[in-house]
Amino acid sequence: MGEAAIGALLIASYCKQKERVNLNIQGDGAFSQALVDAYPDGSVRGYIIERKKVNYSKFSHDHGYWGSGLLSVLRTKESEDRPYIGTVPLITGHLAKDLTFYWVQSEQIPSAVGLGVFVKGKQVKAAGGFLVQAMPGAEDAEVRMIQQHIQNMQSFRDVMLNGSSPTQLLSEIFQDNHFTLVEERQIKFTCSCSRERVERSLALIGVEELGAIIKEEGRATVKCDFCSKEYVVEKKALTQMIERSKKSS
Repeated sequence: MGEAAIGALLIASYCKQKERVNLNIQGDGAFSQALVDAYPDGSVRGYIIERKKVNYSKFSHDHGYWGSGLLSVLRTKESEDRPYIGTVPLITGHLAKDLTFYWVQSEQIPSAVGLGVFVKGKQVKAAGGFLVQAMPGAEDAEVRMIQQHIQNMQSFRDVMLNGSSPTQLLSEIFQDNHFTLVEERQIKFTCSCSRERVERSLALIGVEELGAIIKEEGRATVKCDFCSKEYVVEKKALTQMIERSKKSS
């Protein structure tokens, strides 16, 4: 989940305000799907669906835990009706490598992505990521030098565990090359679910389905996949939805 959230935030960092990135990963590995929403201001939410039975022996250094499948990036702009969607295959099962392939294949931008999450027990001790891209005009020698620096880095997870700050990480990537910190943003979990959205979704399922819910349950209980908050919609509200639906049809 940490890898997916950081990966989505790295993509969202290139978006403008009021845009949203949806990262959808579907594979045959340890997880069947991960879905993450990320925004340029550093807000992120997501959930992951694990498989009940996983044969970990089939995973290796060459083929990671995400397995084979598809990686899709949907960018939604407030001023546009149709979002941009880019989809690439999961080739290695390692999300950092497959996101690197996404940038090259879908965006035609030479890139390097690093992701690392260290979990001890049930607690995340360190998590981070980087995205380095070659801009127009970059010389081949410069690109090769940065690539070599990244390849020579110790395990990215170990770098984070050593307490490296983002500035220290950049220093290890760029080394003698000059770089400038342009902006810093805080990242935070934010869920946009609400009772209003729940009721709008219920109103769309149809009169027959709403009637069945009233008959069988007496009320509707909806749980947000992202934040696990539960919303209870009582019989009276469900009945009103049915009446409004009949009047509009």
